[in-house]
Amino acid sequence: MKEIIKKEVKKKILEKFNVNIEVNVDEPPKIEMGDFSVNVAFRLAKELKRNPKEIAEELVKDLKVEGVKEIKVVNGYINFYLDYEIYGKQVIGEILEKESDYGRGEKKEKVILEHTSANPNGPLHIGHLRNAIIGDCLKRILEFYGYEVETHYYVNDMGRQMALVVYGIEKFGLDKEKKKDHAIAEVYVKINKYLEEHKEEEEKISELMKLYEESLEKNEENEITKKFEFAVNYALEGIKETLKNLDIEHDKFVWESSYVRNGLVKEVIKRLIETGKVIKEDTYLLSLEDFGIEKKMVLARSNGTSLYSTRDIAYHLDKLRNADIVIDVLGADHKLTAEMVKAALKLLGCEKEPEIVFYEFISLPEGSMSTRKGRFISADELLEEALKRAKEECEKRNVSVERDIALGSVRFNIAKVSPEKPLIFRWEEALDFEKVGCPLIQYAHVRASSILREANDSESLNFSYNLEKEEKELIKMLDKFKEVIKESAEKRRVHILANYLIELAKKFNKFYEKCPILKSEYKRERLALVKATKIVIKNGLNLLGIKAPERM
Repeated sequence: MKEIIKKEVKKKILEKFNVNIEVNVDEPPKIEMGDFSVNVAFRLAKELKRNPKEIAEELVKDLKVEGVKEIKVVNGYINFYLDYEIYGKQVIGEILEKESDYGRGEKKEKVILEHTSANPNGPLHIGHLRNAIIGDCLKRILEFYGYEVETHYYVNDMGRQMALVVYGIEKFGLDKEKKKDHAIAEVYVKINKYLEEHKEEEEKISELMKLYEESLEKNEENEITKKFEFAVNYALEGIKETLKNLDIEHDKFVWESSYVRNGLVKEVIKRLIETGKVIKEDTYLLSLEDFGIEKKMVLARSNGTSLYSTRDIAYHLDKLRNADIVIDVLGADHKLTAEMVKAALKLLGCEKEPEIVFYEFISLPEGSMSTRKGRFISADELLEEALKRAKEECEKRNVSVERDIALGSVRFNIAKVSPEKPLIFRWEEALDFEKVGCPLIQYAHVRASSILREANDSESLNFSYNLEKEEKELIKMLDKFKEVIKESAEKRRVHILANYLIELAKKFNKFYEKCPILKSEYKRERLALVKATKIVIKNGLNLLGIKAPERM
């Protein structure tokens, strides 16, 4: 409707005043003031040097918009009142016809989306959880909108952290009783503490890193490569188990060492040296002053071994060759590195660049988390606690949907916050089943399911009666779903959909409270509204990786 109104008003302005101007369609604060409103007369007043009220009245004189029952001018604003007999039938009819495909977009380009990518030196903690949930929800939304999406987990198997784990396993062994990623974390904490007291052994870590990279460059399988592969895979098995419990899957686990093995890292260094922007000091430094970046990028150590940044450039080069769009979900502390990678890619002649979804970190009320010191809440602990609390709630209500509620609350608590905002993680907020959040939305779905179990009427619809304010607001909110999917996908922001679902659940609850359904003379239309709401809530929750229970 917004697009139709915009088009007709623009056409009328051109016809009446021969002016081509952008038209914004807004919603008045109260539905009694109209369904939509246009303030273009105020902008035209400056250009035409006329009174906005006169301009507005002239515009609406013979303005006709399909689906609009009445157009009024109020103090220069043009207010549109929809014809719900047409509009209601169109919106609800489309939802009931398309069901799970309502809001789905046309086929689009290929996207490679990298998310989670936590170092394999311990379990995922709640900080990683924000990355994983934003990434997984974004994948679902982008696919629904029409993109072909391939998800990557980029495995950092070559850094100092993995060398520490390998050395730590040799020194302390692994606790086979523990979940594998937790056993690796235990070793990682021990070896860090050990090296603080035995600084002379730091050389052994550097030597391990050097030997591993040399073996990879020669494409050799030897004792060193086997040790690294064992440690990484051991941690990844535990991490994959956690991701599975969160209903998150990756299409590919891409090891950074693969770009040393296949020679792409060497090629990147060679090509960047050829640009004349590389300075050799104690290390190989890439000057990025032409891109407004003062800090130089370290490409390689003096002994020739590569760094994470160089391997990251190779990885992005590979992704950009294999996709139309590349998206990375990264913590806000990666901003400078990301800008450096983008600049290096431009030097290599890349016309495209990766898009980055940055998110602020989750911290604990008592401070930041540290894997090195063993101070963090793991995602496993969080899920365990969520299940425990959800089970208590379910036992009160004599239902067994604790996993749906627990996982839904964890995922929604993270998805609903804009990634630019920092989060202080509090158990009582994440797992409070009474406040506005996921249980509110799930319960709206349950309520709709319950009504439809009592009576399901599928006769043709006729919204020719005087609709209540709550019915109109609900129809408009359901119509917004397509716009919300488009905005969430194009802006790469999952919180837009999450917050829409809260508002939809609230509108549905108001409709349920104010409008009789089963005993109403408008039972058929109101049941159709209930069914349409159920469909949209289920579609929206699915895109956030959350189940929509039938009973609760």
